[in-house]
Amino acid sequence: MIENIIFDLGNVIIDLDIDRTWQHLKHWLGDDYELKLKNIRPNDDIFIQFEIGAITEEIFFETLRSTSDTPLSIRQLKEAWNAMLIQIPVQRFDMLLRLKRQYNVFLLSNTNKTHVDWVDGYLKTVYGFSIQDFDERYFHKSYYSHLIHWRKPDAAIYEYVLQDAGLKPDNTLFIDDNFYNIEGAKKVGLQTILHPIGAEIAEVMKSY
Repeated sequence: MIENIIFDLGNVIIDLDIDRTWQHLKHWLGDDYELKLKNIRPNDDIFIQFEIGAITEEIFFETLRSTSDTPLSIRQLKEAWNAMLIQIPVQRFDMLLRLKRQYNVFLLSNTNKTHVDWVDGYLKTVYGFSIQDFDERYFHKSYYSHLIHWRKPDAAIYEYVLQDAGLKPDNTLFIDDNFYNIEGAKKVGLQTILHPIGAEIAEVMKSY
């Protein structure tokens, strides 16, 4: 008997096209930018570091900019980084409200400050409310990796959410588009759905 549902954000609630960001970064920084990043920070993956809040937004973009052979603005790099973010169709808000009447509904996202700021601006422009309103209206609680300093698929992030929200894994459903995140969730006993990228989550959840 499922009592709690935890949703991923990217490619579940919000549509993504991740390849757009990598193409933009290659355009601005060159095809070998990832190799240059490894030379600059040999002991760190700056993308993971940014996702767990271990480095600031300023450090992240300054590090990216340092790989370029031509002058670039932070604005250009932010636009490239946000290029993967597409939209949240209205039916998904309706789905979340319906589910919230019957289940405890949560959000668990690997993300970063820049993407959250973009989503905030998108929601205000398109729907007239902020990301804080989004978190409070549609979820019992939201968890963002850069704020809690863990990321999927590490077991610690699932254990943190279960403990913080007072949930039991065997009656909690976790939905994510990433195979490794699903496998990580299974290891702590969560029920899971691997969501196919491109499928409409509102249709998938009708049976609930």
